[in-house]
Amino acid sequence: MTGLERKELKSESFFRLYNAAQQRVYAYLLMMVHNHNDAEDLLQETASILWEKFEEFDNTKSFPAWAVGIARYKALDLMKSKRSSRPFFSDELYDDIFKVEQAESSNAEKRLNALRGCVKKMPITHQKLINQRFEKGVAVKKISQKSGSSTDAIYKRLSRIYSALAGCVRRTLAQWETM
Repeated sequence: MTGLERKELKSESFFRLYNAAQQRVYAYLLMMVHNHNDAEDLLQETASILWEKFEEFDNTKSFPAWAVGIARYKALDLMKSKRSSRPFFSDELYDDIFKVEQAESSNAEKRLNALRGCVKKMPITHQKLINQRFEKGVAVKKISQKSGSSTDAIYKRLSRIYSALAGCVRRTLAQWETM
């Protein structure tokens, strides 16, 4: 693999992960600094740091949790610099907010892993439909035209698949809790 190919792979991987985590990081920053402009500035700074340090990221871990961890330090730095001009909550509250966010991140990872496992257990036709609709973003109308089924039939099939997946995820998480 050439250097250019490696760079393109890094870019693709980073932006896929970052785009999926961006809203969560922004929400966290806004919760910390209570100001949209500051949160947007911090989000840009965080994105820059994430890009610079992306090679250090352990891809067996949660990217959103890593990103929020970096955003946390940027927010704390800003808050320290503005503490005299703007009131903030106690450091303990911000630590509690971070702990709650990290716990949610862990739960989200568990749910995502359960969902992936459940999708793999589904019939191939269902996997293909889920892939078309959500990974490739194909509209239901287009799927119905390609398959020769009505849009109503596709919506009903998707609804049954959602229900089956939701049940499977609940059962899987419950099993993991008893382990």
